[in-house]
Amino acid sequence: MVLRQVNSDTGVTQIVVRANRSMSWRANVLLAASLGGLSAVFGGVIASFGFWMVLPFAGLEFLMVYFCLSKAYRRLGYTEVISMVGDKLLVESGYNKPVMTSELPSHWTKVKFADPSSAFEVGTLSLQCSGKSLEIGRALGKEDKRLLYTEVLRCLHLDESKLRLVS
Repeated sequence: MVLRQVNSDTGVTQIVVRANRSMSWRANVLLAASLGGLSAVFGGVIASFGFWMVLPFAGLEFLMVYFCLSKAYRRLGYTEVISMVGDKLLVESGYNKPVMTSELPSHWTKVKFADPSSAFEVGTLSLQCSGKSLEIGRALGKEDKRLLYTEVLRCLHLDESKLRLVS
């Protein structure tokens, strides 16, 4: 998901980049609980036939599904915020708060998008300045990376019709 925000008072442009979360945390918990309940019912029926050792494994199955859903949900919470503040491009990334912050001069920053021809590859999008390269939009698909590419170019006030995608 790529969202561009412009603050009209300060003139700061921000591009917020997040992975697509198809379900909320509450929906994930409901899914895990329904699978756990279904597993407990089947485990109870099988335990009533004398196979009582199935019940602990039904509980472990629920805990494993819950653990995997929570790990995936947390990982999809990775956020990148690209801000244009004056003549600087500020890139902040992290889960709940910025963990990594990079500051690049906007006049010398180039945007490179390697767009592969394969339908199974998403390509790489990076900001390059002074021999350093900073990859952005790692959690995005190919179409969202193309959108982010054009939004960053617009943020840098470059004319994307004069530029071409690197292949």
